[in-house]
Amino acid sequence: MRRDRQNQSSSLLSNIFTFLIIAVVVLAGYTFYHAKGTSYLSNDSEACNNCHIMNEVYNDYLSAPHSQKIAGQPRATCNDCHLPHNFVSKWIAKAKSGVGHAYAFTFELETLPTNLSANASSKQMVQDNCVRCHIDYVQNAVNPTTTPGHNNALSCVSCHEGVGHKRGF
Repeated sequence: MRRDRQNQSSSLLSNIFTFLIIAVVVLAGYTFYHAKGTSYLSNDSEACNNCHIMNEVYNDYLSAPHSQKIAGQPRATCNDCHLPHNFVSKWIAKAKSGVGHAYAFTFELETLPTNLSANASSKQMVQDNCVRCHIDYVQNAVNPTTTPGHNNALSCVSCHEGVGHKRGF
């Protein structure tokens, strides 16, 4: 009789655990679908506009030089400026950003700013990508005043603040 109770208890716990796992998977799948999760796997700048909080920044981008299309492709996408170009580093940065945004939009809705601002890591990625893309034009200007890591270093957006978008940097 005691063994039957242990089996029933174990079976009940197993059923509850299975139900919870299924519920989490279903909720995660629904959230991923509702948030257009697959769009974040692309390089399309429209994915950055999935959230209403990015509407103004995305509209700024559309009116800025980097969004102008050449042979049907924009000069630069959001990912081109805001993410590293190394495959592994890019996906790590995308994952960190995605988890951070998912957390904020789920648990911090009351404290979300009107526009998101770049953090120190994102600012560094943008600077590195500006120099990487435009080195042919700026090689004479890239010196200790623009090289990251130096005290009082300038960033490209210090002077060219509206090139990508106006807000959030």
